[in-house]
Amino acid sequence: MSRAGRKVAKLKELLPDQPRLAGEYHAAYAVWHQCNALLAARRGDKDGDLGSMQWHQARAAKYLTLAGGEA
Repeated sequence: MSRAGRKVAKLKELLPDQPRLAGEYHAAYAVWHQCNALLAARRGDKDGDLGSMQWHQARAAKYLTLAGGEA
């Protein structure tokens, strides 16, 4: 079997796990945004600019929804 064939076979084995892995990824990314929102609030960045507390909270809610949770 060629190298490309082995890679395709390996990817087909992982395919059933994709929804679970995607949910874990989105949940982890949401937690990362929640932590950054806390750090932004600590340094006084509370307006709606990029990287502010509100910006990170909005992204955390988005990724929690994608992960299947509630925002």
